[in-house]
Amino acid sequence: MASFFLCFLLLFSTIYTKPAFPFILKDRKKFDEKCWAKDDHQTLIGVMKQVIKTPLEQVYENNDYIQTFGCAYEDDDIEQNSIRAVYRAIDQSLRNRRITARDNIIGLLRSHPPRPDNLRRDYTLYVNLVKNSQPRQARYEVKVLELEVVPTFESKRAVWTRVITRYAYQEDFKNAPAPIDEPSEFVGIMELAAEILENAGKGRFEKVHELISDTKKPTFHPTDIRDLVFGDYISLFSEKEPSLGEIPAIYIGKGIYIAKIPEFDTTVLKFGEERLFGLRLDTSLFQRASSLFVNLQYHAPESVLQCVLLRFGHKKPLYLPNLEEIGE
Repeated sequence: MASFFLCFLLLFSTIYTKPAFPFILKDRKKFDEKCWAKDDHQTLIGVMKQVIKTPLEQVYENNDYIQTFGCAYEDDDIEQNSIRAVYRAIDQSLRNRRITARDNIIGLLRSHPPRPDNLRRDYTLYVNLVKNSQPRQARYEVKVLELEVVPTFESKRAVWTRVITRYAYQEDFKNAPAPIDEPSEFVGIMELAAEILENAGKGRFEKVHELISDTKKPTFHPTDIRDLVFGDYISLFSEKEPSLGEIPAIYIGKGIYIAKIPEFDTTVLKFGEERLFGLRLDTSLFQRASSLFVNLQYHAPESVLQCVLLRFGHKKPLYLPNLEEIGE
């Protein structure tokens, strides 16, 4: 990924270029119909909103289990998406019980991958259960009840799972606080991110800013471009017109961000394309206003990011400005 960004930046700093994705206005309607998910396109968010309504079977409820859900679409690989989906469901159950894992859950799942065609659905791990302000080890049981592959707008190999978990011993169950009932916080994050991406696609910078700032989480300052995550704030500046000051932008993933450029309007760019407007990226002003997306390891679907980027392709200059004009 780092080499990709470096190549992109070097390319734009040394030669003139055309937009990475040329776009013809007369094909706009056809493009929108193909690229943007409509009501008749299945999305993973839509699937999950129905799936998490599944009630926990009485036999499991009577045996002290709770159920949580997970999903994944990031990889073009069913096994990797399955691992990530089951991890998210297990992690949700730990947060519901306010406990932490002693074991490396991802490592455990990779050593015995959960797959739709695999009969292995039971895992055991150890957690830290706090009693009298002191952490103690407790054994934790995990059962994967459902693991399904669903082709969606985000990915043809998207995966969702339903997982149940409990303490292995009654003593631990009795000493632990009552769990909260939250089937999947990740689904809520997906919904919020979908609204952010929809507004980014419509060029509504202020609305994107509003949705992110409303999460009200502690501020953090990433120090490297490789550390940026969905929702991080970045900044652009003009060497030719320093009076423009800081030009705000918001990162949405895969090297793509939305920016409000003076005298041009809001646009969506890929790293390096700011040079088309005589601007540069200020790497000293990265800011994370919300830890929500990084805590739940959210990444925007690449299919959606491509749509958002392509929608603004026809608005970008075809060539870099004259280097003399920007003081090179």
